[in-house]
Formats: sequence, structure tokens, C-alpha cells
Amino acid sequence: MRDEINIEGEMTVMAGSALDSLEAKDLDDVIPGQAGMLCSLTQRVMIISPLPERVKSLLVALSAECFDVFSLHDFNKSMLQSLQPELLVYDAIPVIQAQGSNTLQAGAELLQSAERDGVPVLILLDSKSYETRDAAALGAAELLVWPAKPEEALQVINRMLLNRPASAGSPAADDMRSFKDIQINLKRMTVDRGGKRIDLTKTEYDLLLHFISSDGSVLTRESLLDSVWGLQFYGGSNLVDAHIKSLRKKLKDSAVAPKYIVTVRGAGYRLADDRDTMDEKASIPGKRG
Repeated sequence: MRDEINIEGEMTVMAGSALDSLEAKDLDDVIPGQAGMLCSLTQRVMIISPLPERVKSLLVALSAECFDVFSLHDFNKSMLQSLQPELLVYDAIPVIQAQGSNTLQAGAELLQSAERDGVPVLILLDSKSYETRDAAALGAAELLVWPAKPEEALQVINRMLLNRPASAGSPAADDMRSFKDIQINLKRMTVDRGGKRIDLTKTEYDLLLHFISSDGSVLTRESLLDSVWGLQFYGGSNLVDAHIKSLRKKLKDSAVAPKYIVTVRGAGYRLADDRDTMDEKASIPGKRG
């Protein structure tokens, strides 16, 4: 179950499941006997609305789909920089009782800041505002007439995130780890392979990061248990093997022809190098480098 937290009465956080939550025994994210999903890695969406109640259905739907949702009554540039959301949802439906109602004009700073930081924006409008919109002032922002079915908004949001340019919001080099075509964003705890997002559990993420941060030396199962699960965790080495198997599957790696993680028989695991790939190709009839 997700927690809703009010911070100084200004921001509501619909947070995804805690990253340090216990893993299911079968490596599945679904906990038997508990409704809903145990989310692994999530994406951040910031919603700005002067009346959060009218976007409540969207808040709930996003949270249920493993998004971390941050809801603000007013746009705050510092929040955008500190939270680094992958997408902004801006409720630009006019507030009748407010003197300078929440119009597209009032969101000019939001649109400028989002464009500068490479964050896509979805603008919610009522029918009247949609018909009288100034397309030139909206830039690359997408529009959605609201209220609408939350599923419709989710489809738009997922499409926007999928089509987000790889260069948008590029992190600093210190926040990244890479190995071959794998990119790890340390701040956002996201993993991309060949430009496509890979959904890992927290333990799989920690394992991969531990491998990539190593110098290529062989890591024993015992050392991996200590480093990833902690000294107080008493589990067999088969637990490491099971998680390595799951990680390889998600990375489309193979124990027989490893591209990322090599099994060192009788010892443990290490990162694969170019020689490993070449040796495996040479051992397969008809395969040439």
C-alpha cells in the first residue's frame, strides 16, 4: 500500500514502494496475499494543480502504475530541479474564484523551465480553454481535455515518456555508470540497455551496480551476499545464483555466451570482457567475429 505524505502543507507525495522492501522469494514483484504490486524502479511525475481534488483520479492511477507522483499546488522551480521528474502534468483549467486564475499565461515560467531541463509537459485543459488555446505559446507541450478517463491520460503519459529524447535532462557524468551498452543513472536509479529502460528489482539493481563498479575482478558468492544483502543476511549462495539468473534474463544475457556477466566455475562471477565474447563466438560453428 502506498503512503500519502504532506510536506509543510505544500507538496503531496504519492510514493512508490520502498526500494529497500523485501524481495519476494520467487523473485516476482507480486506479494502473495497482498493486493496490488510491489514496485521495483519507478518513474517520477510532478503534477501542478491549484485544486488537487480534480486530478485525484490521475494521482491514484499513476501511483497504482508504479509512478512516484509529486503533487504541488503551485509551480516551484526549485522543486523541479531537486526532484528531477521525468514528466510534468500541468492543470491549466481556470479557477473561477481566483483573481489571476490558473491559466496558460500563468504557466509560462513552468513551460520555460521544463523546456530548459528537457522535461516533457502534459497540459490539462477544459473544453473551452482547449478551443481558445494559443498553440504558439505551448511549445512542445501536449494537451489533454480534462476531466477524462485516467486510462486515457496514462496512455498519453506513457507515450510521452517512451518518445522522450535520450538527450533530455542529461545527467552529470558523476551520476552515471556505464558498461558496454548499459547505462545506470545513480540519482534516478534507472537502468537502460541500448537506449531502452530495463525494469529491475532493487536487489537486481544493486547487483548490477556492484558488478559495474568493480574492477572486473571475480566476485565470490559470499562477497556478493555481504555487499548486496548485508552482513546480517543469512542466506545460501543459491540466492545469489537465482538473482544473477533473473538479472541475466532481463539484460538478455546468457550464461553460455555471456555479454555482461561471466560465471567463474568454483569461484563466483565477474564482468565479461571483449575476449569472453570473442571466445564464445569462436566456439560456435559458423560464427565469426
